[in-house]
Amino acid sequence: MAVTTVTLTAATLIAAGTTVTAGTPQRATREMIGKHGGLITAKITNGGTGPTAQAVVTVYISHAATLPSAGGEGADWKTFAVMGGGGTAASAITPMSLVIPPCRHVQVEIAGNTAQSVTGEAFITDYTNLDTV
Repeated sequence: MAVTTVTLTAATLIAAGTTVTAGTPQRATREMIGKHGGLITAKITNGGTGPTAQAVVTVYISHAATLPSAGGEGADWKTFAVMGGGGTAASAITPMSLVIPPCRHVQVEIAGNTAQSVTGEAFITDYTNLDTV
């Protein structure tokens, strides 16, 4: 019987406790060429005064040959998923996760909150080296 061993590599996309100022998105990109997809986890925490509009996590995929600069939906980045749900309640915590299929590049963005800052984070574990022994 064949046994497959996967190498899992964890990386920080947006560091825990990062301030997401209203109107200023936090973004991070990751090269996924040669990887077999991955798992993204993210969390948004509202402050003691909730934002007027909730923050959301948007995951983008790029098909470009080389890793594009971070940015919103456009020629390079295409929306793959939008996650939210924490609303505007004070101190609300919204954890979320998403499985990423094999792709060329991925970007995570935390944005959309208005009036008040929130804190956010995003991490990825990608899969490489599928070896059969």
